[in-house]
Amino acid sequence: METTFTPSCLPRLTLGQRRATEGVLRVPGASRSWRSRATGSGHRQELSPKVARHGKAISSGFAVSALASALVSSAVAGGRSVRRLRRSEQRVRRASAGAAAAAVTPSVTECDIVIIGSGLGGLTCAGVLAAAGKSVMVLESHYIAGGAAHTFKAKAKDVPGFFSFDSGPSLYGGLSDETTSSPVKHVFQIIGEDCEWIKYDRWNAFIPEGEANAAIGYEEFVDVLLPKYGGPDAREQWDRLMKTITPLAEAICNGPPPAFVREDAGVLVTLGRYLPKLKNIPGGPQKLSEPFTECLKEAGVTDPFIKNWLDMFCFLLQGVPAYGAPTSMMAYMMADMYKRNACLDFPKGGNEAMVNALVRGVEKHAGSQVLLKAHVEEVLVEDGRAAGVRLKDGRIFRARQAVISNADWKVTKGFIKEGSAPELEAYMGKSWAKYSMLKSFIHLHVGFKADGLPTSHCKEFPAQWGVFNDWGNLEAPRNAVLVSCPSMLDPSLAPPGYHCLHAYTPATEPWEDWAHLAEDSEEYLRKKEEARDFLYAAVEKQVPDLRERVVLELVGTPLTHKRFLRKPTGTYGARVEAPDMLPGHKTPLEGFHMCGDSTFPGIGVPAVVMSGNICANNILSVWDHWKILDRIKDWHSDMTL
Repeated sequence: METTFTPSCLPRLTLGQRRATEGVLRVPGASRSWRSRATGSGHRQELSPKVARHGKAISSGFAVSALASALVSSAVAGGRSVRRLRRSEQRVRRASAGAAAAAVTPSVTECDIVIIGSGLGGLTCAGVLAAAGKSVMVLESHYIAGGAAHTFKAKAKDVPGFFSFDSGPSLYGGLSDETTSSPVKHVFQIIGEDCEWIKYDRWNAFIPEGEANAAIGYEEFVDVLLPKYGGPDAREQWDRLMKTITPLAEAICNGPPPAFVREDAGVLVTLGRYLPKLKNIPGGPQKLSEPFTECLKEAGVTDPFIKNWLDMFCFLLQGVPAYGAPTSMMAYMMADMYKRNACLDFPKGGNEAMVNALVRGVEKHAGSQVLLKAHVEEVLVEDGRAAGVRLKDGRIFRARQAVISNADWKVTKGFIKEGSAPELEAYMGKSWAKYSMLKSFIHLHVGFKADGLPTSHCKEFPAQWGVFNDWGNLEAPRNAVLVSCPSMLDPSLAPPGYHCLHAYTPATEPWEDWAHLAEDSEEYLRKKEEARDFLYAAVEKQVPDLRERVVLELVGTPLTHKRFLRKPTGTYGARVEAPDMLPGHKTPLEGFHMCGDSTFPGIGVPAVVMSGNICANNILSVWDHWKILDRIKDWHSDMTL
């Protein structure tokens, strides 16, 4: 099987960012112009035959001097006048001096806000700030925006068209409804952008007891799954749990939106506009931060299947089983998954469509932009405040108001020159010290022939499923696998007659098993094959003859994850157990803020979007914050089962 991977097409297909600038220098005596086209990936230079031999000088930054040398030779050979030659030399010397000055003086761009990283948290923060009138520059090291939620395209030999693969999340809910309580939907409303959402109603799971193939929602869970796998009183226990959860879910889903939150006294003002929506929370607000196991105890849930099932969801959402997951998160999830007419959502076009909507929310405002291949090396600290950033290529972006890091906290710490911000260094060393990091991932992306298979999502072939081999070891390596076949929902993601698929372990792959390996070593290649075979086994529970159908295969490891996402140890993020919470978004360094999975609330799409929103709110005045809240449509979630 031969495959071709074509990363060069990715930026063009994801963003319209690569705004090239083109200049032409016409020089007497040259057979044609010297043209330099500056793009996001460097300079492409077209030279006349007479000066082509001076490529070394040109590539060293002395293009104009090299041209002068060629022109002198050409002019003398042709018997041109000394006066004309001198005039040419003078023009070239002046141009050469200007080029030399430009080489030593880095370009400087000024804006209100500089954001490092274009993950969902960073793009959310940028979109909210731009919507409030700030000029924002988002600087992304990768050649695709979106962080862990980015989409890439690949081509298989002799197959027309491209396969479109999501690199990260695939399960979404509450985004097709305009009156939802989803914090992600509220951000789309604030920035005035969205994507088309495809509704579907089924998620399959292969569990130790068998296959759990049922539509989401209350009815099929209690009528199909509980009688099959639960104990004699499983339904009674489930109903008690839902009765316990419902008032908590009501307070979360129909209460004030997370977008009101800010980390200063102004929160009393922004919360004040939602006083009519404040609900009484049984047990008080602290109930929401308790581990979900407390809720299970209160409802008297002892049935093994129910406990295992909810442990699974806690693990998928928070990276820890029920004993470490906050009740607030699970109450929200259960209200969404088990309400009447519950459904799941998928963005038409894949995650790329969602990322592009966020990018549009930034770039439609004058002075705001998302730049790719913009690798930040240092946060500039001047007079005790964050003043901007310096890129690897020397460019400087100065921030009049704030610098925000959407990068991992360890990467962020590396942006700060040692000794330039002692209080920040101490804060970062202390604030995250108590948290261990979640493990990494292995990925399998395949394009395969769809002959004889359903062409759209159905009970016989759901678009999403999970495989869980051992309930007692959810966090163990090589135990759980999540699989998404998004072309079942959106056929445009694969060429006609084919499907695309992504299988991955949910942050259970140990970094230590890979850290010492060179990516071209035999041991690394052997381990990649082992990882691939494990993932294939999970996919083959649904498509037994998959390997015979494959025309494109890409395997990712923790080293891949680290390289493309700039994540130390290839991690998903910090492992946090309720009632602990990650640090907030302000830091001791004036003008320096953080958002993303290293900050409150933590990992997962809703959480990182909330972090970006809160971070933006902190920077806005209370009045500007109030005004953008006007854009959120009134919402109400039906809690009826």
